[in-house]
Amino acid sequence: MRQLRLLMVALLMGCVRGPRTPPVLVEDDRSIVFPEFTDDSVIELQPEQRPYVLEGALLQALMIATNDFLPPASKDVPCQDRPESQRYLATRRGDLFFIHISEEPAACGKTYPALDSGAWYAISRDGRIRRRVVDGMAEAPADAGSGDSQAVPAEPGVAPALDSVWNDPSRPWPEGLRDGGSADAGATPAGPP
Repeated sequence: MRQLRLLMVALLMGCVRGPRTPPVLVEDDRSIVFPEFTDDSVIELQPEQRPYVLEGALLQALMIATNDFLPPASKDVPCQDRPESQRYLATRRGDLFFIHISEEPAACGKTYPALDSGAWYAISRDGRIRRRVVDGMAEAPADAGSGDSQAVPAEPGVAPALDSVWNDPSRPWPEGLRDGGSADAGATPAGPP
């Protein structure tokens, strides 16, 4: 009987797991246009000089965007993929928070950020991601396609649209990009020597 109890306890302990974050529902509302930020229009907060008030809804939007963009925290996450190694630009227009997250290279001892290492988010006050555009993705015009919003389930830290952009068999790579990086990308290959 004791062995049976130990077996039951072992089986039950194997089933115990931490709560998993459910996939985030990301709308793709292409009617949302992200604002333009210029260096003159951005104010950098410097909390060591004086305190600032941060609205709770803005903090919630920042957390939603950060949790969606970055992988879950663990000791194995590289420096450039940690929340403290990012720069966050945020503004509010009506009921939408616009957030841009990008790598801060100095936080990891680098001079330059990786290419396409950021993303834009439009998050509503109720916590829905209304639009997400990862840097480097082509942004289709608002009238492209059927014009309907499309919900895309995504695991935190994963941009599902990247797979469909880069691996879409209906859109083959242009010939000029198939050269593997040679200097004569547009040149026609000569016959055998």
